Amino acid sequence: MTNTQKNSILPVAKRETLVEAIAQNLINYIASNELQGGDRLPSERAMLEMIDASRLPLREAVCMLKGLGIIEARHGKGMFVKDVDLSKVFEMLSPLLKVQRSIRLEDILTVRFYIESSIAEVVAARRSAENIELLKRDLDQMRQTKSDTTKFIEHDMAFHAELAKGTGNAIFHLFMSTIADLIYQVQFRYPDADSFRQKSLAYHQRILDAVINRDGREAAATMQQHIKAVEAAICRKSSKS
Repeated sequence: MTNTQKNSILPVAKRETLVEAIAQNLINYIASNELQGGDRLPSERAMLEMIDASRLPLREAVCMLKGLGIIEARHGKGMFVKDVDLSKVFEMLSPLLKVQRSIRLEDILTVRFYIESSIAEVVAARRSAENIELLKRDLDQMRQTKSDTTKFIEHDMAFHAELAKGTGNAIFHLFMSTIADLIYQVQFRYPDADSFRQKSLAYHQRILDAVINRDGREAAATMQQHIKAVEAAICRKSSKS
């Protein structure tokens, strides 16, 4: 390798590492100072003194955090911490998981079996009247779009997302947002037939009834039955292909 080639490669790797380090330090600064949405960050000059780096990598790190929705620029006023919807941040990771070859169908279904049954149990104890109304809406929309596979799946996903929100536990919601693309992809491997969608609707209604009745045990058990039924149907479909 020539000296010219070396010079064209090494600085790029160094700069990228520095930008990531600055971005992480800015996140740590926000966290350690308990800054909230709307709080103003130090000026660029002050930040340069804090991180002991040049202006270019700092600006790139700031752009990175702006892209993630962590901070925002207000014209003529400076940089501010943004009210972060963490589920949106984690949703950015979801498409990346689809290209991981090590993730198998059975892995996704196993995770759903344990995590979503826990979600169903928790939401039955914590759900609000608003959660119930939104779950009813999602289920009604599933019924109305039963003949449209894509829309049916979208409303199915919305139902499960609302269950996660209804727990009042942000980690459940973040986790489900992260694996949303994997779940969506698996949904299209389910048999595309009215009879199977009818069974799915029946499971969702039973889950909703259990949540309404605050019966966590029944909600969890029905969710597990639902996921197992999905797995069995997909396996039967695959064996016939």
